[in-house]
Amino acid sequence: MKKFRALKIGALLVVCFFFILAFSLVVRPFNSRSGQANASVDASVITKDRLADAMGPFTKTYEFPDELEMDLGKAQRARLKVQYTFDAKLQKTMEALFKSYSPDYGAFVALDAESGKVLSLISYSREKAPSDHLALRASFPSASVFKVVTATAAIESRKIAPETVIPFNGRNHTLYKGQILKSGITRWTHFITFKDAFAHSINTVFGKVGAFTVGSSGLRTYADRFGFNRKIAADLPVQEGRAPIPDDTWGLAETASGYTVENTMSPLQGALMAAAVANNGVMMEPFVVQSLSKADGSSVYLGAPKVAGVTMDSSTAHQVRKLMKETVLHGTSKGSFRGFFKSSLALLDVGGKTGSLTGYSPKGKYDWFVGYAGSPNQKIAVAALTIHEKQWRVKSSYLARRAIESFYKEAFEQKNVANR
Repeated sequence: MKKFRALKIGALLVVCFFFILAFSLVVRPFNSRSGQANASVDASVITKDRLADAMGPFTKTYEFPDELEMDLGKAQRARLKVQYTFDAKLQKTMEALFKSYSPDYGAFVALDAESGKVLSLISYSREKAPSDHLALRASFPSASVFKVVTATAAIESRKIAPETVIPFNGRNHTLYKGQILKSGITRWTHFITFKDAFAHSINTVFGKVGAFTVGSSGLRTYADRFGFNRKIAADLPVQEGRAPIPDDTWGLAETASGYTVENTMSPLQGALMAAAVANNGVMMEPFVVQSLSKADGSSVYLGAPKVAGVTMDSSTAHQVRKLMKETVLHGTSKGSFRGFFKSSLALLDVGGKTGSLTGYSPKGKYDWFVGYAGSPNQKIAVAALTIHEKQWRVKSSYLARRAIESFYKEAFEQKNVANR
């Protein structure tokens, strides 16, 4: 009898246990007071695409809010504190420079080349307020900056090297069909190394290299690697750069030299291109949000470096840096960097590419500089764009120089003092 009673009590306890377990599984996901999900957050809920959507309305008015309201999954919605990747000193310096020189329109981007962190993001308008953030808009002709794409494709094909001598006819910055389609050797023919042609932005040389060495298939491949004709993964709403690559010889020459308004890009993409060269061919995804945290301080999102793709091998990147360094030493941005390499920053590895062309959105003369600067501790990439309707106010290459000085000067001066 006692044994039967014990079995009966045991069976009752087992039934009670399973009833309590089932009830807890139903109730567990909800907070009994508010009906909201508990505080656990799925790390995959917040993505760069979702952040770009959330940041979009603010970037149009050139704002970077301290807080963002976002869904966290499991019926949660919260106001989150935002920490950005900006370098406060650099951002302040560049904002002051744009206000001081006051071009009609301008934009500036600086990135950590090895991580993709956005260090500075500037959108400037002297009078007319643009409808969106100019650093993220891709309506600007890439002009001769596209020569970086052509040069990379040519060098990686192993058919062209920095010291390769190339003949061309005509003036440095013109491009006519006769210079490409009927370019025989005459007594007026010039001979120039590929390195010098890049530094001085010789359109005919790059037109010929694009049309007869790289070809349409090769140029499409490398345009894609540098971010054209595809979405750039970012936590900001950056527009897609365009580079339609034709198959006919003349159209290919125009595209390869950047002598066309059809190739367009954003300043952010320009900085990414330079960053890939500086980072031995590896392009990183850009990000501006360092972290998101709840009111209690708990973190729900951390920005982290992520590879976007490989644009070229490391040996090609080394050769392209030679071309870009020649630009600031002896080429189109020599004047803007005059005296730079006699300063405390002389040991920096610096290179760049200029570009200029008349554009229409907004209308004016477009002036580009994309480049990089590197020390043993950190490599940065920059893109500066100024647009001038009537009066030329400042060169983009000069703004880039000032940015590099602002970012590195204090650290280098301290190092020099320590070494004395």
